[in-house]
Amino acid sequence: MYQTARTVAASSSTRLHSPVAWSSRKSVQDYYDLEAGETERTPLLYVRDNGRYRVAKLRAADPNHLHPVAVGLMVALLVFLLIGVVIGVYLLLLTVQRPWPVSHPFFLVERPAWWQYPVALEATTLDRQAVTDVIVLHTDSEGCLDQERCVRYLQNTERSCWTARRDHIPYNFLIGGDGVTYEARGWKSQHGFDDLPGRNMTLVVGMIGNFTDRQPAQVQYDELKAFITESIRRFSLSSHYRLHGAISATSQDGAALYNQLQRWPHWHGFVSRHP
Repeated sequence: MYQTARTVAASSSTRLHSPVAWSSRKSVQDYYDLEAGETERTPLLYVRDNGRYRVAKLRAADPNHLHPVAVGLMVALLVFLLIGVVIGVYLLLLTVQRPWPVSHPFFLVERPAWWQYPVALEATTLDRQAVTDVIVLHTDSEGCLDQERCVRYLQNTERSCWTARRDHIPYNFLIGGDGVTYEARGWKSQHGFDDLPGRNMTLVVGMIGNFTDRQPAQVQYDELKAFITESIRRFSLSSHYRLHGAISATSQDGAALYNQLQRWPHWHGFVSRHP
């Protein structure tokens, strides 16, 4: 019996000095008792501190915690996607070719600004967004060097066309000697010339004045360039457009104007006006 008592005492002494011994100052729920076999509590971790063992709890992994490597990969992926979008937009802009660098700003006076009468524009709509041809004419009339006179010319021409054939001014746009573009039928409607081809694929631009024997003002040429560039920018004119003049078999109208336009990019010759 004495030997048995010594064995029990030794066992108890060993357990008291064991690294996993219960502490009288700690709650039972704070530790995991290896001998008790309670697996639902947090396991213990043996940590050696200055030659002595102490007990530490293993922390459970947070399911909402993102690993730094995963965060880095996500950021890198977003950066690559952003770079790809920027490159794609840049390449798309390169496909929209500009006929020339334009320093002259584009000035537009829309139709409602010069025509405020009850008769609204009624013209056949173009069934395509970007047309392929531009025909430039001169109006074979007195020129205008300020907005007041240019507006008066448009109003008189609109009245004359409506009185003569119950139709609107036939041009899509007109450019005055003041360096301003005036909207007539605009980008979305077919021109109204019966003697010109390609109604559904052509914009007709009139240069206000008579330019058979003299050149238009340089500001009119500059505004014509700005108009073409703006039409491409609006996707209302193909970047591979064709520039034309219009002549008849018995007339050399606009000879001085066309002498200059034939040197421009995209010039594609004359179209015939039917008598």
